[in-house]
Amino acid sequence: MIRILIIVTVFLAFALGVAICLSNSQPVAFNYIAGVIYVPLIVLVLAEFFIVAASTALLCWARIFGLKGEIRRIRRQLKDAQAELQSLRNLPLKDQ
Repeated sequence: MIRILIIVTVFLAFALGVAICLSNSQPVAFNYIAGVIYVPLIVLVLAEFFIVAASTALLCWARIFGLKGEIRRIRRQLKDAQAELQSLRNLPLKDQ
């Protein structure tokens, strides 16, 4: 049942994308530093989507990489603290 729901959802998303693509096919002027080009609106929308998705993925990857480094550092500190605690537990007690 869940598989059928996923397939229907993907199909509806694809159909919605095709509908948006067909309704945004008129050419628009795209002004950039070197000049002007005329491209269909959907091309600009898709290009912006992929640029934003790629930059977001890159930023998330950088954040995850930084957090993994922090986890390694904290685990090393924990291991050192546990070793120190174990060595303190093994010290003989002085008789009073």
